[in-house]
Amino acid sequence: MKYTTENFKRDIEEILDICKNDIEAIKSGEKRQATIEQIEGTIIPEMEDLLEKIHSQALPQKGHRWILSAAYITRGWNWDIWSQDDLVKKLPILDDNYRNNLE
Repeated sequence: MKYTTENFKRDIEEILDICKNDIEAIKSGEKRQATIEQIEGTIIPEMEDLLEKIHSQALPQKGHRWILSAAYITRGWNWDIWSQDDLVKKLPILDDNYRNNLE
């Protein structure tokens, strides 16, 4: 099955929903791998930028695609990659689909 821009858009919107849920959970005192600053300062803006690029048909060609938020998980934020947090599970999948599978 092909991974289309519609699939990509749906996955981005799912991540944005997870971000909103995580912000509320963190504000309620629950622990998450992400911080509010990481979600609001990096992840949400990057996802919104990707949605804008989809809308304007300005996604980079394969080989020039990457999602910074996914790289930060291990290279800057030092999240526990074995965590069951939804963002920890979904961001790397989105990145892989964007870099390798998106037509």
